[in-house]
Amino acid sequence: MDPETPLPETPTGAWTQHGANGANTSAPNVAVPSQGNLAWTSEAFTRWQPAVSDGTVYTTNFDPSHEGSAIAFDAQDGTEQWRTTLDASGENATVVVDDRCIMAYDAELVALDPQTGEQLWTQPTNGFKHLVADETAGTVLVASDIGIEAFRAVDGAKRWETYTVIRLPCVPAVDDGRVFAVGDVDGSPSLVSFALEDGSERWRSKLTATPESAAPVVTQEGVFVSDDRTLVVHDRETGDRIRELSSFGEDGDVIPRTVAVDDGTVFVTNSEGAVAIDAETGTERWHRETPVYKPGLCIGIDTVVFPVGSPEFAPGKKTISVFDRESGEMRWHYAFDPGFHHQVTSPPVLVDGAVFFTATHIDGLGALGDVPARNR
Repeated sequence: MDPETPLPETPTGAWTQHGANGANTSAPNVAVPSQGNLAWTSEAFTRWQPAVSDGTVYTTNFDPSHEGSAIAFDAQDGTEQWRTTLDASGENATVVVDDRCIMAYDAELVALDPQTGEQLWTQPTNGFKHLVADETAGTVLVASDIGIEAFRAVDGAKRWETYTVIRLPCVPAVDDGRVFAVGDVDGSPSLVSFALEDGSERWRSKLTATPESAAPVVTQEGVFVSDDRTLVVHDRETGDRIRELSSFGEDGDVIPRTVAVDDGTVFVTNSEGAVAIDAETGTERWHRETPVYKPGLCIGIDTVVFPVGSPEFAPGKKTISVFDRESGEMRWHYAFDPGFHHQVTSPPVLVDGAVFFTATHIDGLGALGDVPARNR
């Protein structure tokens, strides 16, 4: 394989958490690179979604076969910047907020200095399933099987906790002083809104079924939720179900895996394809019947990025593919060599000038961008 190639410039913009921001829009307001060639891969093992901020990529190698460290890489060339051993293992998530790189895993929440990796504070939690942060308030929310806890990012002080909603299947959304979470409330699937300041409940709305992986997305138009194969919008102030945008059939395989929203368009992926829908009317703008094998979708200024399996332009291969956001026309794709389980292991991440991903064939982190194609 050809040697590593730095990206042309240090990527700008940020993807600081699961859905790019606390609202889970997956729209970081940056441009997808015009090419998707492999620039560099990390020597360090990882299979979890990274966070990117200020030209640095943050991830972990929390695996029994490794030392359980948090690791920072230079976003342009992949050079390891620092490594902090936490002796951690298993599922985890990373957010960058308030000049802190914060990681949740097991029953721990740890904050590191983003420049040096120095451990700044550690807090015990009730367990970990999901992590989200609000940059305006400097608050980090940890969702577990038994509820939600809120911590102050700067020093780890616990602000509040609630056990109203439990068994949260996906990341909560937070925006404009409100938290929106989907889970079980008194035995019923529900969407619940809390005040970010003190965790007090503002409203709850029953759902037909809890989403499997599609996190709620909040915009000024409302809260977008996947409810039993139907994309619905709830009023963010009252919780009222104000409209249904689209239904995805009777088959369980077509349940939305990812919902992303930007500038009046909702993008939805499921196992059978991807669709772009008008956020007000539900009118379909385009639809691609191509298997989408993993959750994850990034909205760029002109294009969208998501994992696609065995498309017509790369038969028999898993890919990361980019499509025009207005027409759905394919712009470029990066195909993994055909092989046993050669695919992404976490949702791709987009910043200006690069797409970062983790995958089985490299057992680590990779960067795609405007560099010459490798011989492979």
